[in-house]
Amino acid sequence: MARTDSGAATHVGRRTNNEDSYCVKPELGFFAVADGLGGHEGGEVASQLVLETAARFLTSQEGGESKPGPGGSESLILQAVHEAQQVVRSQQCGKLSMMASTVTAVLLVEGTAIVCNLGDSRTFLVRGRELRRLTRDHTVLAEMEEAGLDTRNPFAAMHRNSLTGAVGMDASVDPDCERVEVQPGDVLVLASDGLYEPVPPSLMVELLGQGGAAQEMAERLVAKAYERGGTDNITSVVVRVLETGG
Repeated sequence: MARTDSGAATHVGRRTNNEDSYCVKPELGFFAVADGLGGHEGGEVASQLVLETAARFLTSQEGGESKPGPGGSESLILQAVHEAQQVVRSQQCGKLSMMASTVTAVLLVEGTAIVCNLGDSRTFLVRGRELRRLTRDHTVLAEMEEAGLDTRNPFAAMHRNSLTGAVGMDASVDPDCERVEVQPGDVLVLASDGLYEPVPPSLMVELLGQGGAAQEMAERLVAKAYERGGTDNITSVVVRVLETGG
């Protein structure tokens, strides 16, 4: 397993409650951010359910006889999201009837990061002064852009943040899953939209370039997002790759 330094920070922003959740499990190589939706109580419950269920599932697989390679790990993380989907759907009733959550997650296996996402929370890879976005949003706007449609119109503006996928959402698109090679010195940033919207890529690279432990980096990113007027909940998980193992 890769050796890492990881940290996380979250802030309610200028909302009345925090519907974001994060999970940092370096012993599993598992890191995730979830952004809940579905009302004051529903969003908070959904994001916590998603990450607790996924982490519990991955923990239950740790005792297996053989250690999965990257291909097996891809199946594992997708199954973890599927398990979360089942749990969220099973508890959708009353005040929680509309709850759902985005998720962006990384499972590190030696020199490979398995990146899975559903919704519009994002994972970035920073190598030196270069930032690479590893996820694509599941939103109406993103689908329009991918289809080459004009997004400079009232419809696109109205549906800018309308999701086409989320854990627990009816008719959700399937999660995306990619494998990315990582190396010592790389920094992975998992973020809710409350973080990456006020903090553009160039500023994110600048803030990470100030150094320090991963926890300091995560807190610095969240503080800057709030300082720049972020109104949404703000969450960041930062993972510094120290060694990739062999």
